[in-house]
Amino acid sequence: MKIALVAEVKWEVREVCRRLKLRPINPKDGVWGAPLDDHDVRLCLSGMVPSIAKQRVDRFLDSNTFDLMICSGLAGALREDIAVGDIIVQSDDARLVVAAETALEGMAIPCHTGPIVTVASPVLTPAARRQLAAESQAIAVDMESQTIAALCRARSIPCLAMKAVSDGIEDDLTPVLSGFEIVHIPRIALRVLSRPSSWGLAARLARHSHLAASRLGRGVWATLGQILHGNHALRQRDSSESLLAVGTGCHQTVPFSRTEAFQVNAGSRAATL
Repeated sequence: MKIALVAEVKWEVREVCRRLKLRPINPKDGVWGAPLDDHDVRLCLSGMVPSIAKQRVDRFLDSNTFDLMICSGLAGALREDIAVGDIIVQSDDARLVVAAETALEGMAIPCHTGPIVTVASPVLTPAARRQLAAESQAIAVDMESQTIAALCRARSIPCLAMKAVSDGIEDDLTPVLSGFEIVHIPRIALRVLSRPSSWGLAARLARHSHLAASRLGRGVWATLGQILHGNHALRQRDSSESLLAVGTGCHQTVPFSRTEAFQVNAGSRAATL
């Protein structure tokens, strides 16, 4: 099996990188790879600019024939019961949903199954997040997963989104991120340094991102193992039973086989780091 993994930056999936001992395949496009047992895993680092990320992932998928895509990264919560460090799971393929839920339950990582909304720029306030949640009926927001899912869908590649929550619905990110259409770390760092009043918030967001990335890496690694070797491996394609009926530790909102991905246009607002 050839598995594609996408992350914005390497530290988001550092546990996977550490275990696989990835080697550069195409440094220009941020592509790394390594064998995993008898399988091949390729990681594409898409970057943090949505338009560039789409082009990079498009080339990545065109240059390889994949059996599966795992889209990983950070997201913002759109529900009060979703905490920092929780993992959001979404896929059109019920087998992938159950594989991820089972793996995360085994790692004691809280998770929630439900729709993710992809938008173009950060949503900064609790009010804006609540409005987005009401409009989209999504439980989390990011800046790439539904774009990548559409690229995979056009190529008939099963796609699983696994997003770790780095900011809650009540977090106000305005002091750190206001005025930024994209998350540009050097510019954000310069702003924080020049505004001592934002240091507390910046430190808290850094801790949240570290927790989220730590759980994400462990969760993605466990999910790879569950998919390749577990009871719900993708090779069981002839099963007629809906795997969504299997109980796990994740909180399900709606079955994904019945959920349409909701994508906001480029002029909309998002909440994610």
